[in-house]
Amino acid sequence: MNKKNIRLLLLLAIMMLITAVCSAESIYPETLDNGNLVLVDAHMGVGTYADRSSVTAQKYAPPDYQIAINVISVQFSEAYWRKHHNYLNSPYVMGEPFTMCFRYNWNRKSVAYQTGKGSWRDWNINRDNCHADGDPLIALTAEMAFVSAYNMHFYGNTMGDSPVLKKHHRGIEDNFIECCIYRDEVKVDYR
Repeated sequence: MNKKNIRLLLLLAIMMLITAVCSAESIYPETLDNGNLVLVDAHMGVGTYADRSSVTAQKYAPPDYQIAINVISVQFSEAYWRKHHNYLNSPYVMGEPFTMCFRYNWNRKSVAYQTGKGSWRDWNINRDNCHADGDPLIALTAEMAFVSAYNMHFYGNTMGDSPVLKKHHRGIEDNFIECCIYRDEVKVDYR
């Protein structure tokens, strides 16, 4: 095998891994608590859910906004996983909620999140929002907080460029919007 074939094989393997990691969340319940808790991240039997009822708009000065939302980690049953190979309808234990804060600039379509140390870090929309290329927790929780606070999408049709998959993609994928947001008939406003 020459170097070109080895690189091609390696690239295909990476793309398959990314696809598997990004789609892993479909084995978890999309919502809990009658749709109030929305899945924003999942990994190794733990789902992380944004609590829509906890949203607090801390700053409303368009185009600048600041929103806080509680997030809860949910540990699902491994025995259930071994039997069903998913966590849908699995028994679970909820952890203690923690608060995430986001700053938004509507004109630039930019989001910053507060780190554990209290400083602010910008989120790069040019990510795939999966564990292979970033942290789905940040982008999906920021979107859920904005939708819950203002009944409209922040990212909406905003496009990003994936450095890993080498393609142009929506910042927030349609399946997240359709599965978790439309369920409660939130109106979409792509201003």
